[in-house]
Formats: sequence, structure tokens, C-alpha cells
Amino acid sequence: MNKSKNKIIIILIGLIIVVAAIFLLIIDKDEYAFKSEYKIGEQALIDDIELTLNQVTHINNNTGIELTFQITNKTNNTITINADKYFVFYDINMVQIPNKYTNDKSIIKKDETITYKLQYDVASKELYEIYFYSQIVENNIKFSFTSSEIIQDI
Repeated sequence: MNKSKNKIIIILIGLIIVVAAIFLLIIDKDEYAFKSEYKIGEQALIDDIELTLNQVTHINNNTGIELTFQITNKTNNTITINADKYFVFYDINMVQIPNKYTNDKSIIKKDETITYKLQYDVASKELYEIYFYSQIVENNIKFSFTSSEIIQDI
């Protein structure tokens, strides 16, 4: 009688361990912290498009800034990035500032990663924000950075 109780207890403990391991594996697959605002170096995911703002640099004797993004297309289709539709950068009066840079590549195939640059003529301020609109739904995410995080033009 005692041996059969021990076997049942061992089987139950084994089942609990297996269920816990499966649960941890399922949870571990979610590598993104879904939120609406990101900083330099944080990876974002919106509508199966991965984005990371890698760096921001002063350009043109500090009269503008250049933003460098890494973009990975995790959708099932090819996407074409249009800088002024996907990225919205406002001045202090909430008027959109147009991007001044033309990228060599704006078409991103499924599972492809590209580096994408944007340049804006902008007055110096303490906090900067750029919004990314995926064009799939009306939601967006924001990348924010401060003037102290901008690399000086060499």
C-alpha cells in the first residue's frame, strides 16, 4: 500500500513538472514588451513589423537630426515604406516635418531586415518624438529621445 502511494506521488510530481515546463516554454516565446512608447535601442513590434531606433545624430552643423532605424518585416507580404506616411515627426506646433533623406531601399520582403534612415531639419529642443504608423491599422507607436541622447555630427 505504501509503495503504491509513493508511485502515485512521484507520477503527480512528474506531471506537475512537465506542465510547468510547457507553460514556461509558451510564455518565453513572447519576447516583446508590448507598449506604445520606446526609447533608443528598444525593439518594438507593431502589426508584425519589428523596429528599433538604433541612433540619432546631429547633422548639418546641428540644424537637423538623422535617425537610423532597423526594420524587420515579419508579415507574410512585402511592404513598401514611405517615409512621410509611416514615420511622422512633428515640430513644436504639431505640424509634420517632412523627411529630407531618400533611402536606397524602401521595399522590405518577408523576413528581411533593412537599415532605414530619416533626416529632419528641426530646431533644438529637450524632448523629441517620432511616430510610426504601420498602415495596417490606425494604431501607432512612438519613439522618444532627449537632446542629450543625440550623437554629435563629426
